[in-house]
Amino acid sequence: MNQIIQARCEYMHAEAGGVKVFALRASDADAGFLNALQPGGHVAIRYPDFSGTPQQRLYSITRKKEPDLFEIAVKRTGHHGVSDYLHSTAKEGSIIPLQYAASTVTVASISNFHRVAMLAGGIGITLPMALIREFASLSRSGKHVPAVTLLLCFPRVGDVPFLHELLELDLTTEWFTFRVFVTREDIQACTHFQPGRPTDQSLEALQQPDAVVICGSRTFAHEFRQRVNHRFPGARLFAESFTPPPSPRESPQVSPTCARILLAETGCAIEADTRKSILENLETNNIPIRSQCRSGICGACRLRIISGNYRFEPDFCLSEGDRANGHALACCTFPKSGDITIALHATR
Repeated sequence: MNQIIQARCEYMHAEAGGVKVFALRASDADAGFLNALQPGGHVAIRYPDFSGTPQQRLYSITRKKEPDLFEIAVKRTGHHGVSDYLHSTAKEGSIIPLQYAASTVTVASISNFHRVAMLAGGIGITLPMALIREFASLSRSGKHVPAVTLLLCFPRVGDVPFLHELLELDLTTEWFTFRVFVTREDIQACTHFQPGRPTDQSLEALQQPDAVVICGSRTFAHEFRQRVNHRFPGARLFAESFTPPPSPRESPQVSPTCARILLAETGCAIEADTRKSILENLETNNIPIRSQCRSGICGACRLRIISGNYRFEPDFCLSEGDRANGHALACCTFPKSGDITIALHATR
């Protein structure tokens, strides 16, 4: 179990598109936790939704101002979840429980490339924003940074957070350019704004990147991962998504199919809800399992399927060889019917 860190909200401010920035100070955290707080990484927050049920949610660290002071950007969704409750209740002086911090994509992982492309949809802008800010700091101190091209997708121009900051960087530096694709507003094309979604021709603006960073919804990340792999097969790809795999759709009148999950190590058996992933079923039954991103990116919840009937949603880290050997991600795998036997401590 991760130790809970009690962070204090030092300040907050509103950004465009229903986004609010919170600055959190983790003054009681140990050195290991503070070192894990890296811009571009994420922090796990334990906070209730509007029903009062505590939930774990991950938020990108968009800026680290001091060793124990960092910023996150949270978008209001209207779904009455954790993000909406943060918007409504968190204020200066509020205590926000933190569970852990981790990093998949950081400046250190991409700073040695010559040309970096970034594609982001909606609140997925938080990851590239963190990286771009770090590059800007390095550039101001006279250090070499990659040439960065950022492509964004937003419904409307007014939905783009951090827009003035991006425009200033584009106009005052040689290493950074960006373009926003506006999908639900009729606009005239200009230097920084284009109507519609990025086409294959639009991707040519990325030239030949050595690395590509993709962040957005699961659908966005999956689509552009495929398109980037096809157009730039030699580029190193870094992808993150912020939505879990979709649950099976069932009629409200139909009960979920009967299924059980059997744990090979202990012989324990639990009743499984086929509308939930294996990860969610294990957590509901208080069975410990390591997890982080919950969207098929990090691979932390890897396990092995020994037998049974199941379906899986595409993930971003397992190879075909992994799947052939029975490996799966608990967050992307759903029991279908009957018994499914799993080994939690899967070896690679």
